[in-house]
Amino acid sequence: MEIGLILSFIGLSLSILLSMLAFFRKRRELYNYYSVIWKSSRKLAPKEILGERPCEDYYMKRSVDDLLRNRLGSKQNILIIGQPLSGKTRAVYNALKTSAKKFYVLVPRCVPMPVFQIPTDYFFRKNKVIFIDDLQHYIEKQDNYHLLFRQAHIKNIPIIAACHSGKEFTKVKNKLTEQNLNIDIIFGSGLAEVEKISADTGKQVAEKLGMKWDSIKFNGTIGSIFMRLSEMERRFDNCDIVEKTVLRVLRNLYFAGITDDNNIIKTEWIKKASAKYELSAKEFEWAGWLKSLEEKEFLKVLPGSKVWVEDAYLEHVVKPESDASMYEIFHNAVETFHDDHEVLQFTGETILDHALDDPQFLEYMNLAIDAFKKELSLLNGTEQVSQLKKVKHSLGKAYWQLSQSLDTLENSKLAISYYNEMLEYVSREKEPYEYANTKRRIGDAYQFLSFVEDIKENCLNAISAYNEAIEILTAKPDPLDLPHIYNSLGSAYNLLAESGNHVENCKHALEAFSEARKVRDKTGYPTNDEFTKFNTANAYMYLSGFEDKEKNLLEAIKLFNEYLNSEAIRKSARNTGGTLNNMGYAYMLLAGAVNKKENLKKALELFEKAVKIRNKEQMPIDYTETMCNIGETYKYLSEVEDEEINLLKAKDALDEALTLEEIEKHPMTYSTLKYTLGSVILNLAAIKGSKEEGVNIDMGMKQLQEASEAARGYSDSHYKMIVDEIEKRKSELSS
Repeated sequence: MEIGLILSFIGLSLSILLSMLAFFRKRRELYNYYSVIWKSSRKLAPKEILGERPCEDYYMKRSVDDLLRNRLGSKQNILIIGQPLSGKTRAVYNALKTSAKKFYVLVPRCVPMPVFQIPTDYFFRKNKVIFIDDLQHYIEKQDNYHLLFRQAHIKNIPIIAACHSGKEFTKVKNKLTEQNLNIDIIFGSGLAEVEKISADTGKQVAEKLGMKWDSIKFNGTIGSIFMRLSEMERRFDNCDIVEKTVLRVLRNLYFAGITDDNNIIKTEWIKKASAKYELSAKEFEWAGWLKSLEEKEFLKVLPGSKVWVEDAYLEHVVKPESDASMYEIFHNAVETFHDDHEVLQFTGETILDHALDDPQFLEYMNLAIDAFKKELSLLNGTEQVSQLKKVKHSLGKAYWQLSQSLDTLENSKLAISYYNEMLEYVSREKEPYEYANTKRRIGDAYQFLSFVEDIKENCLNAISAYNEAIEILTAKPDPLDLPHIYNSLGSAYNLLAESGNHVENCKHALEAFSEARKVRDKTGYPTNDEFTKFNTANAYMYLSGFEDKEKNLLEAIKLFNEYLNSEAIRKSARNTGGTLNNMGYAYMLLAGAVNKKENLKKALELFEKAVKIRNKEQMPIDYTETMCNIGETYKYLSEVEDEEINLLKAKDALDEALTLEEIEKHPMTYSTLKYTLGSVILNLAAIKGSKEEGVNIDMGMKQLQEASEAARGYSDSHYKMIVDEIEKRKSELSS
């Protein structure tokens, strides 16, 4: 009996020991993806949060510290944005170390994780918090970044994140939107920008640190004092030609997005990029150059043939040999790494993000697509499923973005094709979020395709894709994705109304937008339904053509105004321009019911504001749409005052709109332009006679005929309206 008890005890102990060994082995593996795993905030070392950057004893408090303290205390998400060296990360470290509560901290690395997992805390400790530094890098390198936000929300773990301002912040917003996550919903009032400090304040800080002010290159950030930019500039100037070349190569790699984790660069990438400058050497020579740059504090040599670089020095200290544009930097990267699929993915994504906010949008988009196609050609025939899935997703995204400015028909179809190919690698059961999100993207592409081809079929395809995504996500405990998809579903029903069942489809759209708002209220995040208001306003505007015209238009205008005055819209020029345009159109329609002259002039005022944003160079299709609306409004205004003057203004606006050749591929806008221009020319011909060039009955009828041909087979209701107008004009001319 005693032997049996001893054996049982040994067996139990062995079982516990094996469980503990398995736990520690798993924990050790997770350190590949997390630098800190549920460590007490009281025990955090500066390096665990700040990395290789210095941490002075002195700390200057700012308004962001109060926000951090309050949001941490109430377990709410926080996003601190600011330019490099503004002290974002140090503020987070200070908040965690000085908080009245003890937190257990998790810090993800900026690296891809094959199967996403938040580490289990077997001690069941409370007051957990996740800190993501350089959020712009994390979402770029970690494919499953969206799962972190979703799981943190389910587990009620607040997230603190720091992110660069400007284009990097825009990139973060765009990438969250790609995953149906809204930055304003996730962070709410916890989103704040670190303000610059004045020169006087900077001098006081330098004095406390015992630094001479004239030795500091101050740029309004606290870090520019700590990081000794002037001293580093002096060191750069004293570097030899080889060291300068290596630093310039590092700078170009950094700007091209060719980094691992937080600013970690493989030495093999450095060597390969250096070949362009005819810089090659033996291993011991490379080791000597990198060691010398480490001693000068530009970088740190890491195990595994890698270096860590200080991005502040690459951005502010390292001077390029010539003023190469970002396009040249990107183009050189694509050509240099044409045979490295991993680097082509990094660079392609960086170019794609850059393109969205650059006037050279088309050039950058084509370069990004070139990088992805090179990558795909390297991967075809391989079993690298993860990378194949990633590049096909990127190509789908790139072609969808391109379809909004060029060759909508061809590029929308290419986007759909690549997304469908990507779905071959995604399991609906095992990867429900990714599957549903791709279905949503396919729906978006079909919806945009409906602008140029078979509106009914493509809208129904979009609606089918959205409904499948909704079906998948409704079964999940986290509803954060649903508002975005319900909004897209409502927009598709709005478009479908063009092809028939107008009232029924408009009401389906309103139901979808209502569902979007209900989901937002259930999330526990701050209510944020501004974009839903915009879509709902569009639905009311369309519905006004079939019932309760004045009532529905006034409701639309009210919602447009609310959206226009919201905080969210101030962050997007495109959304502002679109809202001004649509609200102007609502006033133009309202003029058909009440106060014709007053409402038409209000419409023109809004269109003129819209066209300043939707300019011809950067938003050609949007510009053309607004010019069409201006022409239509002047036509209606000619019915109540200055007939000839306003008809001539209408003709000028419509002629300008038709200068964009691409618009011929957009049947609804093109047929509306031709229809309105034909009516304007016929009205002018009735005043001026038929002898003036370009203003005669034959030309007017020709425009109407071309309008009907553009609408035929696309929108039955629009086609019928134009044909009825042609018959009416013929009848008037023959009488």
